[in-house]
Amino acid sequence: MQALSVSALNDYLKDLVDEDIVLSNLIVEGEISGFKHSSTGGHWYFTLKDETAQVSCIVFANAAVRLKYQPQDGDNVQARGKLAVFNKRGTYSLQVYFLELAGLGDLARAFAELKEKLAKEGLFAPERKKPLPRFPKKIAILAAPEGAAIHDIITIAKRRDPGIELHLYPTIVQGNAAVQSIVDNLALAQQTGGYDLLILARGGGSQEDLQAFNTEEVARAVAACTLPTVSAVGHEVDFSITDFVADLRASTPSAAAELAVPDKTELKQKLDVLENFLQNGLSRLLSEQYQELDYQGERLTEAVLRALAKVKEKTAALQDRLNDLNPLQVLQRGFVLAEKDGQPVTSVKKIRKGDLLNLRFKDGRAEAGVHRKVL
Repeated sequence: MQALSVSALNDYLKDLVDEDIVLSNLIVEGEISGFKHSSTGGHWYFTLKDETAQVSCIVFANAAVRLKYQPQDGDNVQARGKLAVFNKRGTYSLQVYFLELAGLGDLARAFAELKEKLAKEGLFAPERKKPLPRFPKKIAILAAPEGAAIHDIITIAKRRDPGIELHLYPTIVQGNAAVQSIVDNLALAQQTGGYDLLILARGGGSQEDLQAFNTEEVARAVAACTLPTVSAVGHEVDFSITDFVADLRASTPSAAAELAVPDKTELKQKLDVLENFLQNGLSRLLSEQYQELDYQGERLTEAVLRALAKVKEKTAALQDRLNDLNPLQVLQRGFVLAEKDGQPVTSVKKIRKGDLLNLRFKDGRAEAGVHRKVL
């Protein structure tokens, strides 16, 4: 077995903890001890203990400012958060997002029980998640019409893609009527049709404020939705059951708009870069081809000229041979060609006394009569 370094061991443990779905959203009950409030960073530090064990806890400043409850030593509380491993020290602690007295923990227990139940049924399984379309044209949004969530989504989505169609389904997101409102609007958006995806959005709040998104009815309605669904409920530190059953969780409504709508300005810049790259590449390719054509053209011209020279040379040689074989060529040397009736006289036997012969000289013609022939 290969030995591990301390760093490798701690990194391995951190990866195991970070990827564990249970450890990423815990509810731990215990007594607060050693509470400290950092005056510089604004973080809270304390120990959560029971009769036999204890765990270190930290509440980061951005979460602490949202908590309505101010912890005190001796308080019996329920802390919701995730387990975090600190590589360098080899320690772990509970990063707390939400804190309340144990007497107010019924909602937290119900959350944990429902989460465990739905997880066992496979509703959180990655393989059932639908991918979001890369370039959506029409989006359905379930949100309160007067809330900040819908304002943030519209502002960011329109900035990223001015042509995107956003359709708001006014939804009750808090209180007794919220569950039915969410379920009804999910069904209505699917019946309307034509949407590329759906965003379920609500701003931050207490656990009681977000309770509608932690109910079994809403969770199953989101899981059964035929549209790719983004859950954007609460702030970054808030988790809801809909976050786990939806196809994608967005930490905030603003983040949902950024995840769902591509930035057309950025895309255009990338396309411009790609266009320039292709144009430059095409120009280089054409230049290389033109050079190759010029080179091949020169080679072809040289080959044609060489072939023509050979043809001329052969033609001249043939012409010389033809001249040598031409019977008229001998006239240049003082010979005379005798013709009778337009035909050369090749034998004395072909003429008779009295025939009129046509004599061809090198510089003209003359006629002569045959007075006698000698054999």
